[in-house]
Amino acid sequence: MMSERPPVQVDADAEFYRKALAFNNLTLSYIARGAPLEQLLDRIASGFSGSYPQRALAIFLFDPPARRLRVGAAPRVAPAFLAELTALAVDDPDTPQFWHALTALAARHERSLLEMLPLRSFAGEVAGILTICAANDAPGDASHLEQAYRDTVGAAVSMAMLAIERSLVPVHARVKSDPPGEADERMALAIEGSGTGIWDRNAVTGEMYYSRGWKAILGYEDWELSSHLQDAYQRIHPDDLPYVQETIRQHFASRSDTYQVEHRIRCRDGSYKWISSRGKVVARDAEGNALRMIGTTTDITEVRRLTEKLAKSSRMLDYLTSEIPGMVFQFRVPPGERGYFTYVSEGARETYGLTPQQLLETPVIIDTVIHPEDMPLYEAARQAVLAGASHWMLEFRVITPGNGVRWLRGQARPRRLEDGTTLWHGFISDISESKAFELELQEFALTDYLTQLPNRRFFMQRLQEEYNRLQRGVLDTAAVLMCDLDHFKRINDSLGHAVGDQVLKHFAQVLRSQLRKTDTAGRLGGEEFAVILAGANLHAAAEFAMRLQASFASQPMLHEGREVEVTLSIGIALMQGDCAGQEQVLRASDDALYRAKEKGRNRFEFAPFACP
Repeated sequence: MMSERPPVQVDADAEFYRKALAFNNLTLSYIARGAPLEQLLDRIASGFSGSYPQRALAIFLFDPPARRLRVGAAPRVAPAFLAELTALAVDDPDTPQFWHALTALAARHERSLLEMLPLRSFAGEVAGILTICAANDAPGDASHLEQAYRDTVGAAVSMAMLAIERSLVPVHARVKSDPPGEADERMALAIEGSGTGIWDRNAVTGEMYYSRGWKAILGYEDWELSSHLQDAYQRIHPDDLPYVQETIRQHFASRSDTYQVEHRIRCRDGSYKWISSRGKVVARDAEGNALRMIGTTTDITEVRRLTEKLAKSSRMLDYLTSEIPGMVFQFRVPPGERGYFTYVSEGARETYGLTPQQLLETPVIIDTVIHPEDMPLYEAARQAVLAGASHWMLEFRVITPGNGVRWLRGQARPRRLEDGTTLWHGFISDISESKAFELELQEFALTDYLTQLPNRRFFMQRLQEEYNRLQRGVLDTAAVLMCDLDHFKRINDSLGHAVGDQVLKHFAQVLRSQLRKTDTAGRLGGEEFAVILAGANLHAAAEFAMRLQASFASQPMLHEGREVEVTLSIGIALMQGDCAGQEQVLRASDDALYRAKEKGRNRFEFAPFACP
């Protein structure tokens, strides 16, 4: 861990912060929705490693009774390292001794421990630790000098603490009482040692007794505080004084069993603290008038601050839950039953085009909007989970009224209950925009930009698929045609490459018009094109070649009012199941093309044999 921040900070770019903010907001929304702790911690650790791949962030949860750490999330940490760490006896993970022990353990596994940060609950107890390690032989980097790195680490710690806190049953209110019969003196000492102050009020004279611990709460030494009631009232914040006095009057008048207030009080240095005072009248006269009242005072400033912080965070998380698009759900599947939703968020309207009430009342209605082609995959994934799969993630299409076809991504971590019920907690998000971009990129990768025909890569994939079908006996034959525009270089040289590009696009349009749905054409490069005619024999291939040449000749391209003269040569080869391979057939059609060129061009020729 670094002892001080370097004087010079490296500015991170705005895009990094934009992505970090989006990641943190989404993570906070998952925390607000009650996502499983394991899933949240894994997301936090993996997200950090995505930004800083040379460093591995891990989160460990502390089990005080067992004196052990258990793994919360460690996606990039070796199992052998984790096994040794979780076997260590740990009294308190937030100590220099444990830091040294963990550093030595990391060194034995050729790792450098860069950070070890405690994760505390709102009660101040250590609930776990967050560590950051790097390989000893990893190239050095200066990311720890960047403000962005420190912000990322801080965000990871804060989100991990929030996630852990939401998963815990509050423990800060537990009070351990001594066994009955212990001496009052021991009880007083125990209270004093806990940071709680004791006060004793003479209700007749107004004198106040304060214990040393009570005075220490306000920063006073034992001899510095008077015992006058009026002085006590002057220390109470003016806005809180009427409430405190009225509460005391109610208790003195026996209208309440105990006296209990929370208010601000002025300290020795002039600042204010929040305190909680509890007391009870322990002696009354024959008429019921209060004689003596004893109580305790506890400093709750930090608790109030954390409560306000938590309330602010809760409001923000509630807002994010309602505003972030997507559907949060809980789905219960008892043994042998179809299952039903027990919770559906408002995001159901945006994802499935259905109301939460519709899904709660009729869960099978969801099947009516899933795209028919994706229904088998959807059902198979569902059955895999019911058969024991530990995670569900699926991308599928839905058809919703008014919105047409959209892509959704579903994610859930189902949990098997003791009675055999499978309980799903998941999230459905609309990925139509990113899916469209993904499909567009895929199309760009497989399409020739100029002619919009399949490029060489995609054409060779189709040729392989066609050959595989022949091998399986699905088809008897297929024809492969190699096409080349005659004297194309002359067009580029005389009219320019822009006109040459227009000629290539024009031929691609003519070629596309002659294809059947089962055929495939592609541009292999330059002025060279290839065609696969599924199920065609040599006679059918020859007819196609003649139609293509005739159509190309009858639709000349015009440039500045004049026809651009260009003809087409074609080589034809037959592909059968006993051929040596699709590459051999492609070369055979290419050889036939060159013979067509040698014999005068603007013609087609057959390969001398189909299966070299």
